[in-house]
Amino acid sequence: MAPRLEEEISAKVLDAEDQFPLPLEEPYPTTNKLVKVPLPYYVDGGKMILKPSTNRFWNFASWCAITSCVFICKFFLNFCSSTTVYNKEPFLKELMDPKRTRPILTVANHLSTVDDPLIWGSLPFGTFLRLYRVRWTLGAQEICFSTPFRSKFFSLGQVVPTVRGAGIYQPAMNFALDRLNEGKWVHIFPEGKINQTADLLRFKWGIGRLLMESTNLPIVVPIWHKGLEEIMPEDRDRPWVPNFGKKIIIVYGNPIDFKDLLIDYHEGRVDEVTTRISITDTVFRAMDELQKTAESLAGKTKN
Repeated sequence: MAPRLEEEISAKVLDAEDQFPLPLEEPYPTTNKLVKVPLPYYVDGGKMILKPSTNRFWNFASWCAITSCVFICKFFLNFCSSTTVYNKEPFLKELMDPKRTRPILTVANHLSTVDDPLIWGSLPFGTFLRLYRVRWTLGAQEICFSTPFRSKFFSLGQVVPTVRGAGIYQPAMNFALDRLNEGKWVHIFPEGKINQTADLLRFKWGIGRLLMESTNLPIVVPIWHKGLEEIMPEDRDRPWVPNFGKKIIIVYGNPIDFKDLLIDYHEGRVDEVTTRISITDTVFRAMDELQKTAESLAGKTKN
């Protein structure tokens, strides 16, 4: 468990700026599992760093890769499938707000290898014209970073190499926490792996750590999508060729409020494990309700 944060926080300050105490001093807590981070990432004192991220050419290449990918995703959703999107306006309002100071943390169910980036094709193209508005997401290292080409491609796409089984204190989680503390948008799949069944898997505790150690309370938005399991079913003969003409539904949920719970945690009224369980359970229940909404909307759209 992480050491208890010593600095206390007042509800008055939180209401004004949504600020929490500073995170743990470096080096970060480390996982017991040896993690070898692929280039162009590297680790220094537990802190994961994307080496070329300050290079202008790299940032331009990243912008090109992301916008090209989004264009393909929008084309697929609009012309190669039947796509319906619900309630994205509140999320877009938060994301595009020029005065926004809080980071954004989105969570979604995980149906296929193309969930990210395909679901982001549901957002306006202008959303991705500025790199600081583009999401960072955790991707399985053994899949997305298995070759030098894939490592470079997914790094350009702001994907962070994550080692399954290495726990919530691995370098990838430290990197995601740093991005939240910079006010960026981070997206995660809390199930931790592809799940094409009708029931959600138990959520990983990483989401609890991201919220508990963020210095600025993130805006947490759940997203539920349906239909990508038919576009990229796990038992298909051609692994990288999607099915066309399928029905896709994407539902953006309303933000989840964790302010009171996190105030209690930082003021010492709730212990770390209880807080982490409460956060994970709250997100799970919100996703479960969003699934019911999506299923209902899917039925109405079909009829």
